[in-house]
Amino acid sequence: MDTSGTVGLTRISIMDLIDDGARRAGKLSEELTVQQIQASKRALYYLLSDLVNIGIQYWCIDKEVYGLKAEQYVYDLPVGAVDTLNVLYRTMNRPSGNYTSSAGGTVANVYDGNIDTFCLQTSANGNISVNYGTNNPIYAGSIGILPYVAGGGSATWNIIFEYSIDGSTWSTLDDLGSTAVTDNQWIWTDIDPGQSVIYYRVRVYTGTILALRELYIGNNSLEVQMARLNRDDYTNLPNKNFTANQPYQFWLNRTIPNAQITLWPTPSDPFVQMVVWYSRQIQDVGQLSGELEIPQRWYLAVQSMLAHQMSMLLPQVPGDKIAYLENQAGFYLNRVEQEERDKSPIYFAPNISVYTT
Repeated sequence: MDTSGTVGLTRISIMDLIDDGARRAGKLSEELTVQQIQASKRALYYLLSDLVNIGIQYWCIDKEVYGLKAEQYVYDLPVGAVDTLNVLYRTMNRPSGNYTSSAGGTVANVYDGNIDTFCLQTSANGNISVNYGTNNPIYAGSIGILPYVAGGGSATWNIIFEYSIDGSTWSTLDDLGSTAVTDNQWIWTDIDPGQSVIYYRVRVYTGTILALRELYIGNNSLEVQMARLNRDDYTNLPNKNFTANQPYQFWLNRTIPNAQITLWPTPSDPFVQMVVWYSRQIQDVGQLSGELEIPQRWYLAVQSMLAHQMSMLLPQVPGDKIAYLENQAGFYLNRVEQEERDKSPIYFAPNISVYTT
């Protein structure tokens, strides 16, 4: 068979979708004015934004790892986050090792468990490494840095995490690139896949001077599901500032521009994490020459919905054509939504209890 031999390489631009939408509405793409093209692009943005109201788009599930800060109980979700799927409280082990700074500073301050002390290197492009000793490889599941910025402000650093088998040849675990850092605010990176090695280090480059309050290389993590509160349950709590080592409940405040997680009790330990799996909006509609952030299986549904939206924007489209396109949009959206599931087994465990007085 003389087939292409490829899958998923056909490129459908945003302009292609608008052109085809016009044809479905009974118009030639050449007839479209600049204003009609821009209106169609906005219509595409509107319909993609609305998809979150009918269910989870499984390619739009992300994870964010937060370093909890003592006495802080409100944390912003990333822009575009719609709802939390799982919120987990995570603790980790911190193996003992021999820390070294390549460019001065008091290196003992990065592992003393005191967030008020710091190691400020004296020259740019340095690193802080840890050696766990011969025959003692460590599998790092998550690496965190707690930056120090003079005056409690923010800065932009270029950061890379690396590992080594022999302490001389280094390989990349994760290159964070240009990263915005804020004084006394954790930056955590989950390492996947990890490595079982003796040496790890954090290195900065492109003129960055490394200054850390803490460097935390964690393994053997333990995660516990946190319970979700509704607004009434949270607002009725008698002591919202009660502190504890482990916050075990949260309220999701779906506000703008960022949804917020409010923890209870208020955390008191600055060396633990909150792991949030959340659903988010589809990425914005970009340039007309660009593509949408949708999988191949969604193109016909999106094309049909866009054609319907355009039929209501373009002049002199007959009412029966608009109705037909609306039916087509609903048909293909229903088809793709029926398939948009993870297909994992579902277990029901009824708990029928006897109530007594």
